[in-house]
Amino acid sequence: MDNQYVLMIFGVMAFATFVTRAFPFIAFSRSHDHPMLGYFGRYLPPMIMVVLVCFGLTGLEIETGGRLANATLAFAAVTIVQLVGRNTLVSILVGTGLYVFGIQGLDL
Repeated sequence: MDNQYVLMIFGVMAFATFVTRAFPFIAFSRSHDHPMLGYFGRYLPPMIMVVLVCFGLTGLEIETGGRLANATLAFAAVTIVQLVGRNTLVSILVGTGLYVFGIQGLDL
């Protein structure tokens, strides 16, 4: 493979990525106050979070009780921080930090 071919591939991928990201904004530019968009804006982020949590919990490798306790503590911390603060980024950072600290710092 020569460099020109690789650059063309990257160009096509960049164009495809840009088009797929820009398409919703272009398609819905005239109907930004449509009730369906409001529905998606309200309910889609929590649905995505539920899917991510389920995927993350099913992928856990729990060999010991310490790992289970660590995962439970991180999950509870994320839930509490989210309910109190309503800041998704802070919730994710707190849960990830606690889980990584338990795995790396406490050798669970």
